[in-house]
Amino acid sequence: MTLTDLTLAIGGLGLLLLGMQLLTDGLKAAAGSHLQSFLERSTQTRMRAALSGFTVTALVQSSSAVVVALLGFTNAGMLKLREAAWVVFGSNVGTTMTAWIVALIGLKLNIGVFAWPLIGFGMLIQLVRKNSVAGNVGTAIAGFGVLFVGLDTLRDAFEQVVTVLPVEQLQVTGIAGVLLAVMAGAILTALVQSSSAALAIVLTASVSGVFSPLAGAAVVIGANIGTTITALLASVGATAHAKRLAAVHVLMNSVTGAVALVLLVPLWWVAELLSGGEQVTNISSGLAVFHTLFNVLGLALMWLLDNRIFRQVERWYRLPPLRSGEPRFLDKTVLQIPAMGLGAAQQELSRVLRQYIMRLRALLRDDAVNTDTEEDIATGELLGHIKVYLNLLSEKQLHGDEALKLAELHNSYTRLIDLRDIVEKLRAAKPEHIDASLNHDLRSQLLELLSGADMKDRSEANWSALLSSIRATRNLLRHTWLTDIAANELSPTDGAALFQLASLWERSAEIIAALKA
Repeated sequence: MTLTDLTLAIGGLGLLLLGMQLLTDGLKAAAGSHLQSFLERSTQTRMRAALSGFTVTALVQSSSAVVVALLGFTNAGMLKLREAAWVVFGSNVGTTMTAWIVALIGLKLNIGVFAWPLIGFGMLIQLVRKNSVAGNVGTAIAGFGVLFVGLDTLRDAFEQVVTVLPVEQLQVTGIAGVLLAVMAGAILTALVQSSSAALAIVLTASVSGVFSPLAGAAVVIGANIGTTITALLASVGATAHAKRLAAVHVLMNSVTGAVALVLLVPLWWVAELLSGGEQVTNISSGLAVFHTLFNVLGLALMWLLDNRIFRQVERWYRLPPLRSGEPRFLDKTVLQIPAMGLGAAQQELSRVLRQYIMRLRALLRDDAVNTDTEEDIATGELLGHIKVYLNLLSEKQLHGDEALKLAELHNSYTRLIDLRDIVEKLRAAKPEHIDASLNHDLRSQLLELLSGADMKDRSEANWSALLSSIRATRNLLRHTWLTDIAANELSPTDGAALFQLASLWERSAEIIAALKA
C-alpha cells in the first residue's frame, strides 16, 4: 500500500460522509414543517408510528437525524413519548435501506454511469432554484451521487489495504473476538456520527476481504449500538422529555444488540442462506440481510417490552415540579428545525397564560380553582427562558409563515409581560379594595371570560361581546364611585384605588382576549 492508496482511502471516507450530510440536510430542509405534520398524522398506533419512522429514515438516510428531530418534537409537545419512541423503533429498521442500497447498487454497478450525472443534475437544480424546496431536493440528489462516488473510491482503496493487513487476525474467534468487533463498530459509528455511513464502510470493507463474515456481522451490531451516541449527546442539558426518548433509544438498541449477539451464529446462518451462499461476492448482501433480520427482531422485542421501558425511563427522568420556573418544552434540540422551536415557545407561552388566568380566577374567588393541583409557575423566571429562546429563533433565517409566527410570538410575549405586571398589582392590592372594585355583574363577566372550558371554541364575536359588557359595567361602577366621592361617602384616595383596580381588571380581560381570540 502506497501513500496514494492511503490518501485515496481518506478521500473516499470524506466523500462518503459529505454525501450523507448533503443528502440528509437537503431532504430535511425540503421537508420543513411537512415532517412534523406527517408524523402527527401517522403516529396514532404503534404500527403506523413504526412505519412512519421506517419511511422517513429510508428517505433521509440517517436515523440519527430522525432521532434528533424527534427529540425536538417531543420537547415541543408535538409528539408524546410513546408515539416518538415507536417512530424511533421504525427508524432503526429504516436504516436497513442504506445496507441494501450499498450492497445491491453501490458495490455492484458502474458508479460513473449514474453517480456523476446525479451530482451535476442535483447541483444545477440547486443553483437555479436556491432557497426553495426544489433547490433543497437538488442538494439531496447531488449528495446521493457524492455518496456513491465516495463508496467507489473507498472500495478501490480497501482493495489495496487488504494486501497489507493481517486479515487472518481480523477473524472472530470466541466471545472476546465478538465483543472486540462490536466495540469497533460502536467506536466507528461514534466517530463518523452516522450508523448509515459506518454500515457503508463495513460493507465495503467486507466485500474487499478485510473482515470475515461473522466479524462483519458483529461490527454491524456495534454500529447499531453506537448510533445512540448522537441522541445521548443531543440530550445533554436537555429537558426530561428529550432525556426520556434518548434513554428509550439506548435501551432499545442495547437490548436488540444483546439478543443479536446471543443469536449471532444462527442469524448469520439464515442471512447467508437467504443471500445465496458462502462466496465472497455475497458477503455484502449477507450483511444487509443480517442487518435487516436483527432490526426486525428488535422491533418484535419492543412490541413485548415497550411499556416496561417507558415506565422505567419515566421513573429515571421526572418532569420539573409544578412549582417551578424551568421550561418543559424548550432546550437546544428544538432549535434544530425552526418549526419545532416555534411550537415549543408557543407551548411555554401557553403555560404562562394558563398560570395568569388561574391567578386571576383565584383573585375573583372562583370556587372551581384548585390551587393545590394547578401549576404554580415562577412566571418571571420562565418568561426569561422564553425571551432567550425567542432571541435565538430570531437569529435563524425564517421566511413566510414561520417569520410571521415568530413575530406573533414576540407580540404574545410582550402582552404576557404586561399581564404579569397587572396580576402582580392586583395581588398586591388590599383585599377590601379588591372586593369593592367588583360588583356581582363584573365578577360574573370576568369569570365567564376566564372560563377555560369555553375559551377554545369561543368565537371572535363572543369575545367582543364579553369585552363590551365588561367595559360597560366598569363605566357604570366608575360613575357610581364618582357620585359617592362627591357625596363624601367614598374618600378620594380609596376612589382612586378603585378606579385603578377596575382599569386593571378591564385591561387584563383585553390582553387575554387578544391572546386567545
